[in-house]
Amino acid sequence: MTLTERPALGRAAALAILAALGVLFCVGPLAAYGEWIAGNAEALAAKAAVLQRYRLLTVPQGGAPAPVGPALLYPDMPESQATAVLQETVKTEAAKAHVQVLGLQVLRGEAAAGATRIGVRVRASGDIAGLRNLLYAIESARPVLYPDNLAIQSHVAAPGTAPATLDFQFDIAAFKAERAS
Repeated sequence: MTLTERPALGRAAALAILAALGVLFCVGPLAAYGEWIAGNAEALAAKAAVLQRYRLLTVPQGGAPAPVGPALLYPDMPESQATAVLQETVKTEAAKAHVQVLGLQVLRGEAAAGATRIGVRVRASGDIAGLRNLLYAIESARPVLYPDNLAIQSHVAAPGTAPATLDFQFDIAAFKAERAS
């Protein structure tokens, strides 16, 4: 007697082999995958508990949540006032960096979604350390300021000597919030 003589017996044997392979698959790789998922779920739960503890530490004694941090945009104010604040910020940071501001030019404001871009073009003079300190102060300022289009020109006093001062020009952009309409 062969399997070709009895096709129903061949089908039953094929189904039995298929069922055995399915059981082996569920016991082997699928079980390992399930354990891996369970381990990741435990790690995620532990990290969520740590996050909850940190959040509780940031709440002041009064129970109100702590402020998120300094604003990223200038508040809703007239564009001229926001530009004046930007100019004063640039002048203050330039003085701290020992950079001489030779000129400030107000750039045209541009409307964006929910904000207005304001900007100034700065012409200044100083050494490389002063330029570095000024750029760092501008990039780390709050509200956020964006330096752009930096152009540097050096003046060499004598051949073979390092330039003492640099003339540089760059644009600084910031954004001010607009009232939601």
